Amino acid sequence: MVKYYALMVSGLEKVAWKDIRARLEDVELVGQEPGRLQFLYSGDPRNLLYLRPVENVYVFVRNITGITRSRKSLGNIFKRVRSTDLETASRLHKQAHRSKGKKKLTFKVLTSKLGRHNFRRVDVQQAVETAIKDKYGWKISRQDPILEMRIDLEEDNALLGLKLSDEIMRLRAYKVAHLPASLKPTVAYCMALLSNPSSKDVFVDPMCGVGTIPIERAFAGPYRKIIAGDVEESIVRAARDNADASRKPVSLATWDISAMPLQDGVVDKIVCNLPFGKRVGSHSENQILYSKFFREMVRVSKSGGRAVLLTSERELVSELIRRHSSVYMERYLRIDLMGIRAYIYVLNLR
Repeated sequence: MVKYYALMVSGLEKVAWKDIRARLEDVELVGQEPGRLQFLYSGDPRNLLYLRPVENVYVFVRNITGITRSRKSLGNIFKRVRSTDLETASRLHKQAHRSKGKKKLTFKVLTSKLGRHNFRRVDVQQAVETAIKDKYGWKISRQDPILEMRIDLEEDNALLGLKLSDEIMRLRAYKVAHLPASLKPTVAYCMALLSNPSSKDVFVDPMCGVGTIPIERAFAGPYRKIIAGDVEESIVRAARDNADASRKPVSLATWDISAMPLQDGVVDKIVCNLPFGKRVGSHSENQILYSKFFREMVRVSKSGGRAVLLTSERELVSELIRRHSSVYMERYLRIDLMGIRAYIYVLNLR
């Protein structure tokens, strides 16, 4: 069993782990922290590159404990890293990416630091880079290294790992069109999972943007039909470009959220990233828009349907739930989206 860890949006750890456990055999959770899961896995590391709920996957290398505020701790970090075996981790990286030949390895180190120390984050980075270079003779490359190491220093403990995934894991290959405030694909996938995907689903995203949620739902499992729309034709065209690149059948339309061209009671699942009113729109605009959205959500949803909504407008959504007797809140998750506190509401329609 090899130890790995995965990074995800904070607040989605349990959703991510449920999906990881369903997709991998011989996997065991050994640690959970905000935004991070540590697990043991004995299978092919290539399988880890296709985990959709996570941003990145790392081979666990080691913990470095006993770090103090003193600059002397930089020497401690250097010695611990220099005495660490990186060959196993580099072999797993090579296996995951099917690398061939005896190409001279290049690397870089990324660092994060929390807590009060008498040294800088860049000092930690340099200590780790120097230790690796001294021991293995690998060349530092900032632009396009073969290996990427990461050290996360939190108070008196540091976690050292080797990145197994690449940028495609979190950015997705199908994302050929982008718009401001576009949703992270990993979050969209977790929202699709929270809708309890079924092969019988008629699934709708009423404000689809560039199509991330409906496309991620298509990757989450079988369905009967996926329908998505937005108010502007240019946005729908961007969504269509992404859907075409994903090779997933998604029905797209330009529509007004206050009058979607759908019959009453035909939708099983609605999943939507509602405007936060920050980069797009405003709180006063959201008060009107959200009210229209809730009315349409209730109208088109089947009895027993389900809705998963992402928003930062907690009070507004809570008020709308109280207004609509047919809407029952099952639960909500608080997540951190690049420093913005947001909420995922899981709703049942009666």
